[in-house]
Amino acid sequence: MKRLLAPALLAAVVLALPLAPVLAQESDRVVDGVITGVTAAPGGELVSFKLVDSAGLMVDLKVQGGAQPTEFGLENQAGDRWASDQAKAPVEAARRLQDHQARFAPVTVTVRGDTAVSVVERESGRLETNLGYLFALYTATWAAFFAYIFYLSRRQRDLQREVARLKDSMPRSKAQ
Repeated sequence: MKRLLAPALLAAVVLALPLAPVLAQESDRVVDGVITGVTAAPGGELVSFKLVDSAGLMVDLKVQGGAQPTEFGLENQAGDRWASDQAKAPVEAARRLQDHQARFAPVTVTVRGDTAVSVVERESGRLETNLGYLFALYTATWAAFFAYIFYLSRRQRDLQREVARLKDSMPRSKAQ
């Protein structure tokens, strides 16, 4: 049985290796950044855009219409949300991305290869989870501060007792 297991495992690995680049290429990645350029066709339809990601790298992204169009979920300066896709509103998509570029508004883009699958407002971290850590640190800081004050007051009381003991042990002068 052990003799058959090793060749079977080796064969499985050898057969899976050619699939690894295909699977890696098809996986989506998420890029957070700021739009630095928007390319539109003569009719105003969105063709592609560029953004600088959080690491400072320039990313050129195409958009697609058709059966699986690039989806958008963007807000304007007033906070009104617009959701559509490249097939339904390519001109409005170009205008919204140009607005985001002018405002330096961060976006989160899901990318497959060199094509944007979706473009949405930057997805921020969950503030609620960070508040727990902030409260814990705040509480620990104040606890340490009060412990230090308590320690100093004990030391001061000990020093006052020592001074009083030394004064009592000193010989009294005859002039008194």
